[in-house]
Amino acid sequence: MCSFRIVGFALIMCLSLTAFAQTTEEEILAAASQDARISELTAERVLYAADQALDAAAVIVSTLRNDRLVHEELKRVAEGVPGTRAIIVIGPDGRLKHDSYKYPPQDLDLSDRTYFKEGLSRSGLVAGKAVVGRTSGASFVPLVKRIGALTFVAVTSPFALVDVKTQCGDCWSLAIKDDGDLVSIFPPEAQVSPALLNIAVQSNERTGTRIARYRNSVIAVAWIKSERFPIISVAVRGLPDTALPDIDIN
Repeated sequence: MCSFRIVGFALIMCLSLTAFAQTTEEEILAAASQDARISELTAERVLYAADQALDAAAVIVSTLRNDRLVHEELKRVAEGVPGTRAIIVIGPDGRLKHDSYKYPPQDLDLSDRTYFKEGLSRSGLVAGKAVVGRTSGASFVPLVKRIGALTFVAVTSPFALVDVKTQCGDCWSLAIKDDGDLVSIFPPEAQVSPALLNIAVQSNERTGTRIARYRNSVIAVAWIKSERFPIISVAVRGLPDTALPDIDIN
């Protein structure tokens, strides 16, 4: 009788732990989905504002004939875009024409910049990979739009495009391009492989979650693909090692 009770108690404990583990996984997956949604809203708030600001900048440049007034108006417009410190205007030859941050603008040739080339080849607003400013030395994400013969760029903080989670030790927030290039990540020291990013990029689903074995951990990966802009918001959260992965991306 005693042994029967012990076995029964062990079985109950095992079932309880299994149910607890399943509940924990479901809660973390739901939290990751919520993180991705918040990052999407954060990114789109900036992208919508930048899109409108660059259209306004094009009107300013085409209307005003005084470069000092153009500078002042671009500065005013840039202040309306969250996380953006400047709007610059690049001529067809790749040379800097206007800079809302500095007047007069420096004589810079930006024709070799990837974001300038992307602006020439793609329509609509393009979020480029984070780069380091040649004069400021600060990292920024170029939000680029080709309008007429000119290329307009909103110089934006990388962290303006993701949900910055400072209270979660095993959470990552990412913004990636639809081709898989990383735009922004928080925390900045996090290391991600292309295989992790491809979970979202290669999925036919606009939103989704996966459990993945990554390096020595098991993680929840959630994503949302923007319907308006070529950007994907991704959230990653750590899972207990007992979680059963859908895929192994090592």
